[in-house]
Amino acid sequence: MRGAGEGRDAEGAGARVAESGDWPKDDRMHLERVDPLQLDHATSERLAEVMNDSARAAGQSMAPMTAASLAAQARYTHDDRPFDAMWLARERGDVVAMASIEFPRWDNQHLAMAFCTVAPEVQGRGIGTALLAEQKRCCQAERRSLLLTFCNRDTPGHRLLTESGFEVGQANAQRRLYPQRIDYGNLRSLADDASGRAADYEIVRLDGPAPHEWLPALVSLFEAINDAPNDEINATPDIFSVERIRQYESAMAHRSQHLYRLMARHKDSGEWAGHSILCVDELRPGVAMQEDTTVVPRHRGHRLGIWLKAAMLLWMRELRRELETIDTWNAESNAHMIAVNDELGCVVNARGFVLQLHL
Repeated sequence: MRGAGEGRDAEGAGARVAESGDWPKDDRMHLERVDPLQLDHATSERLAEVMNDSARAAGQSMAPMTAASLAAQARYTHDDRPFDAMWLARERGDVVAMASIEFPRWDNQHLAMAFCTVAPEVQGRGIGTALLAEQKRCCQAERRSLLLTFCNRDTPGHRLLTESGFEVGQANAQRRLYPQRIDYGNLRSLADDASGRAADYEIVRLDGPAPHEWLPALVSLFEAINDAPNDEINATPDIFSVERIRQYESAMAHRSQHLYRLMARHKDSGEWAGHSILCVDELRPGVAMQEDTTVVPRHRGHRLGIWLKAAMLLWMRELRRELETIDTWNAESNAHMIAVNDELGCVVNARGFVLQLHL
């Protein structure tokens, strides 16, 4: 499932104190519904601090959030649209937790994606439970029957979600590359070997958004991600269109995520055979995220995947020598892509789950 909802919840923004029974018995605590488009810098800065502190307390190694990157994510997600709903929890006026909901609109209209972070100093007081209750109510109002979320293993969030009835839909792992430590001789050998086996193909570089006239032909490249394992996640294949691709590109631009793409093209037919997308975060120097790498089914078996990813790293060595980390997530069941990433030198940085709750 990719992307966020296509607009805010009709209920609108505004303050709301949680109802009796789902909020800690503490008059210093306050829960409010907020408009993600109206986040001010001070609030965004505090939310980034909460996220970073929570990750450190749980022993997670993540690229630190900043006020600008957090606000941009809340306003644009993956579809150039804001979170459908967002809540803040405050203690004596100070923000100590946040939660959000995204409703897929292109597909999977039975589910909602939920996210929540609680500052470590107030964990265990029922704040996460109260925010989850708000998320459930919001989903039920929108007739969404499945709540989907992501968490790292063996963290307070993982324990809370499990105790709240969430079940594992998929085990996954975050893999990380350190570009300044890569063996580029080995990388060049991998790229040369793969290109030799794929002599009928060529690689095209694309820096930034795709030309509009290319978009219809790119739909099949995005759709190829549907072959990745879904395991027990109760979701249907993603549906792509020219409009969806354009909105994704626009969202990344608004979030200052510079898109770099390599695309494999079959020389004789001119068909696009595969692509790999890398987002370089201009708001967090040195940070990049590996997005989709896919090969269209009829063009598989030519080492195009390893060629695309190795060539991307060689390209980034030319353009973005400041990169320090490149992160990606793989389902633990995706043996093929894990093997490719291992060849490139990826190391496991975190292990997590996709969790789901039937409402």
